[in-house]
Amino acid sequence: MKNIVFKSATEITKLIREKKISCVEVTNQFLEHIKSYNSTINAVVDLRNEADILNEAKKKDQLLREGIVLGTLHGLPMTVKDTFNVKGLISSNGNPKLKNNIVNNDAELVTRLKNAGAIIIGKTNLALYALDWQSTNPWFGQTNNPYNLNHVVGGSSGGSAAALASGFTSLELGTDAGGSIRVPAHFCGVCGIRTTETALPNRGNMVTTSLPRLGRYLISNGPLARNVNDLILAMEVLWSEGQITSENPPVALKKYTYKGEKLTIAFSETLDGLTLEKDYKDVYQSFLNKINQSNHILIQSKPSYSSGTLINLWGRIAGYDFAAAMKRIPLKGLISYLFIKSKYKDSQWAKGMRQGATSSPNDYASALEQKDDVSDSFTSFFNKHDIWITPASITSAFKHQKPGLPFEINGQKVAYTKAFIPFNFPSTIPGHPIVVIPIGITQKGLPVGVQIHGKRWNDYRLLQMAKELEKLTDGFKVPKLFY
Repeated sequence: MKNIVFKSATEITKLIREKKISCVEVTNQFLEHIKSYNSTINAVVDLRNEADILNEAKKKDQLLREGIVLGTLHGLPMTVKDTFNVKGLISSNGNPKLKNNIVNNDAELVTRLKNAGAIIIGKTNLALYALDWQSTNPWFGQTNNPYNLNHVVGGSSGGSAAALASGFTSLELGTDAGGSIRVPAHFCGVCGIRTTETALPNRGNMVTTSLPRLGRYLISNGPLARNVNDLILAMEVLWSEGQITSENPPVALKKYTYKGEKLTIAFSETLDGLTLEKDYKDVYQSFLNKINQSNHILIQSKPSYSSGTLINLWGRIAGYDFAAAMKRIPLKGLISYLFIKSKYKDSQWAKGMRQGATSSPNDYASALEQKDDVSDSFTSFFNKHDIWITPASITSAFKHQKPGLPFEINGQKVAYTKAFIPFNFPSTIPGHPIVVIPIGITQKGLPVGVQIHGKRWNDYRLLQMAKELEKLTDGFKVPKLFY
C-alpha cells in the first residue's frame, strides 16, 4: 500500500490491526519519506538506528500474528519533541551543550506511548532552550515551514508540527508554557492540545541529571496531530487511568459524546486590542461567519482579566523557577538577565521574570495564590460558555529572522513579543485546556488556525467540541511540496 504517510494515525493503526498492511511496511514508508524530504525541512533531528527501528516493527508484526495487540497505537511509528527523554537518544532541549546527552530512560509519557504499541523512531527540532516562537538552535539548525520554506514553523514545538505537516509522523508529543504547541500548530496547519495543567506528567521532560524540573505551574504537555480524531486517540493513551505519578491526580479522562446540542460559543476578534494580519483576519472572520450560520450561539465575550497583569504573573512564576535552577547549575545564558534584557527587556513578561528571579518564597506563594484566583475566574466563565475561540497569534507564519526583532504586519512595525505573548501567555495562567485546529489557507498560501479554550478537566469534552467545529473547515491540507 502506497501513500501511507499522510493518512491519519487512526486509519494507519486500523489497517495494521486488520493486517491490511504490516508494521514493517508502514515504518519503511515513513523512513523513506523522511530520507527524501527531511534535509529540506529539518524537522527530525535525531533518528534511531534504522535496523533497530525495523527490528522493533518486525516484533510488532510477530505479536499480531500471535493475536497480541499491545494497544491502540500498535505498530505506529512516531516522533516526539526533543525535550522528552527517549532511551538511547539525545535529550538536548535545543541546547548545544547537551549535544552528547544520551539518556538511558524514557519520559513517563513516552513510556505510555510505547506501552500502547507506538514505535518511537526519532525526535524533532525545537527552539534554543525551548524558548522562542521559531524552531532554530545552534546545534540542529533551522526548521523550515513545508508550505513555504522561507517561513518559520513556530516554536518551541516547531519540529513537531513541521514533522506532521511533512508526513514524517502522524502523531507527535509536545510541550506548551507560552504557546509552544499552539503557535506551531497554527503556523503549520495541524492540530494540537495544551492539556489541563498537571493532567499529563512532566517526569522525564526538559530535564538533565543536574537540572531540576522547571515550570511545574506553567508547562502542560499534549499531543499534536493532523486532525482532532487523532488527538483523541493520543489523549486516551497519554491520559491513562491507573498510571498515576506524584505529579498527577487520579482524574479519569471524562468521556463525552457530542449529540448535536446547541453550543454557547464565546469569541474574541483579537486580544489586547491588537490588529490581526489582514490575510489571517480574513480567514478567521470567514470561520466565525460559518459558526454564526450554524446551529450554535455565537457571542462576542471573554473572561475578565488584565492581559498585562497575567503576562507579568507568568514572568514572576517562571523567573522564580529559573532562578532556583541557576543556583544549582551554571546555566550561562539560559533565561539569564542578558537574554531577558537584550531581547525583550521592555515586555511585561521580562519585567516579571526579573521580579521573580529575585523574589522570596513568600512572593512566589503569593504569585501562585493569584494564579489560583485567575483559574477560578476562568472556570466561572466556562460555566456560562461551552468554549471560547481566539486567534492563535497576530499573524500567519512569518519569514525566518533573528529572534526578538520586530516585523511588519499590515505595513506597521510590530514588536516581536506583541505578536505572540498576549495571545498565549495569559491563557497559560488559568491552566485550562486549549485546542488548536486549522481553519484555512491565506492568500499567501500559509495555513492558519484558532485556539479553542474549554473548562479545566474537561479536555475530552473540549476535543469533541473542536471536532464539531472542525467540520466547518477543510481540515489539514498537504503542502504542495509533497504533491
